[in-house]
Amino acid sequence: MSYDPKFDQARLDQLADQCLTNNIAKGKVIFLSDADDNRLDVASWRFEDSDEAEELMKSEFKIYLMGLLDTLMIYRAKHNQVNARQGVLYVNGDPVSYTHLTLPTKRIV
Repeated sequence: MSYDPKFDQARLDQLADQCLTNNIAKGKVIFLSDADDNRLDVASWRFEDSDEAEELMKSEFKIYLMGLLDTLMIYRAKHNQVNARQGVLYVNGDPVSYTHLTLPTKRIV
């Protein structure tokens, strides 16, 4: 099976449709892996409003997102995609998007 460049965003869109229909929180989730198997090791949640962030952290969105990020990181590594070990997920209300970062960019964030 070959790498599908639309797979990551399609899965994130599905999760947003399922969990973020009334979300107004804005922020980002910075994630990375240091493991050989490329599994999610660390995720840091940074949002503009602490109350909105707390609601997301307590919701099913967090649980599903952590599992999905882990899966996407493994998927990218399996298909030898660059920068599969770290990235940033941007939450802007309902829409979500993400980008994978190079190691020097990760240190700046």
